[in-house]
Formats: sequence, C-alpha cells, structure tokens
Amino acid sequence: MFENQSTYRTPASCGELLQGVIEDSFALISCPVNLYNTVTIQIDTSGVIKCDSELHKSITATERTLAFFGRSNLGATVKVSNPILKSKGLGSSTSDITSCIAATANAIGEPIEALQIASIATSIEPSDATMFEEMVLFGHRTGLLIDRLGDLPLLDILAIDFGGTVDTVEYNMVDRFSVWKQHEKETKNALIDITQGIKTNNVALIGKGATANTFTAQKIKHNPDLDQVIELAQSINAAGISLAHSGTIISIILDPNQKQMTYALKQAKSKLRNWESINHFKTTRPGPIQIT
Repeated sequence: MFENQSTYRTPASCGELLQGVIEDSFALISCPVNLYNTVTIQIDTSGVIKCDSELHKSITATERTLAFFGRSNLGATVKVSNPILKSKGLGSSTSDITSCIAATANAIGEPIEALQIASIATSIEPSDATMFEEMVLFGHRTGLLIDRLGDLPLLDILAIDFGGTVDTVEYNMVDRFSVWKQHEKETKNALIDITQGIKTNNVALIGKGATANTFTAQKIKHNPDLDQVIELAQSINAAGISLAHSGTIISIILDPNQKQMTYALKQAKSKLRNWESINHFKTTRPGPIQIT
C-alpha cells in the first residue's frame, strides 16, 4: 500500500564551508541556507515518469528510487518548483534530487534514511550533504558519511555572484585529487577549526576554518574576484569567507549577534566591482522536509 502522493522540500547550500581531500577521499561540509525547492511526486501504475524533459536529474532520481525499492513497474508525475539558481554553486541539483528521492519513497510508503538518499544521489552526480539532518563531513563523490558534526549555529551569509555558470558534472570530471592531496594538511587544519566551531557554537572558529580552506582553493583554482571580497570582509570585520567550489558564488560569513548585515550589504554593493547579484541568506537545518 502506498500514499500515492507526497511533497518535500530541501534547502539550498551556499557553497561549502570546506572541501578538499581527507585521507584518500574527496570530502565537503555544505552550508545549508534558507532557500528551498519543492517537489511533488504522484505515483501511478503507468510505468512512465512524467516530468519536464529538462529536469533529467529529477527523472533519474525518481526512477532510481523506485528501482531501489523494487517498484520499477510504477510510474509517477514529478512537479518541481525551484527558485534556487542553477550552476552557481547553490546546490540546486542536490535539492531537486534529494526531494525527489524522499518524496518518491514516502509516496510508495517506504521509509528511507539519509545514507540511502546519499547513495542514490551520488549515483547521479557528486552531491552536497543537504540530505542529512545535521552537519556532516561527506564524501560527495562516494556518498559516504565520514563524520557527524552536529548542528550548525546560525550564520548570516552574504552571497556574492560575479556571473557565469559552472556545470557540476563537468567540473568534477577534471582530476584535481593529486593537487588537493598536496594540501591535505591545510584541509585537515581547517576541518579542525570548523568542527570545533560547530561543536561549541563558535562562529569565529567556523569562519577561520572556512577562510583557510578558501585560501587553499585559491592556490588550486584561481578566482579573480576573490581578492576584492577578502578586502571587503576584512574591512567589515567579518567572521570569514567561503566558496562555492563548483560554482560562481563567494560568500562572506557574518555573526548574526554582531548585527552587521545591513552595513555589509551597503558596503558590498558600493565597493565591489562587476557583481551580478548580492543576496543575504541565513543558515538553516539541513535535510529534506515533508510537506505532505
């Protein structure tokens, strides 16, 4: 017996607080923010997945979830509403894939765990960690949960986009493992700061680790707009900066207790050059959320 229809939403991820090589695996810590997609799955017996043909990842996610539960004989209508900009490093695809998997499982009456969602998601493409209901260190290519970190304290995120797009799949086809492996010690040190910051609700430590990881990433793939963001972040005494490693977003991390956002927004819009959009997000609890 199945419920027939289910709706879920999953938050965006404003880049990563950390990404790199830990031991012998690529790993990341996502930065979930208060911007959500919504996916409705209605199950039928047609054996066909009906969805906008451009949303091929959502179609694949639905197909693979049905196959995972041995229900490939079923069909579905997939409706996706997603305000999260694509190819910017905001985790738009992961949000769609995660919501599709969770909603499909619920619609056929099957419980599904975050690790199972992660396994299906990473079989489609490298994924953010927004399918977990807490902060984790995640093997974004393998789907493996490396470490549980706990709940992220509230952060203000000033997300700056200087234009362009980055295709996640194409980005991850380039082999950067050996280069990141050379910087593994830096990545581990940044991880220590971020982990400790999450466990102690210390925004400054989280910002310190994220900034260190951003500097490492800059050595590997130069971002021409990063220097002016660093200068701005320092001038407003921000907690730190972070990157969308496979995207175009550069973020400034602010402690909401300092009430800096209004001033930071004004300074960013007046001092930064050649920006396309500047948005204020707040971090949120990750994980797919059941609506119906």
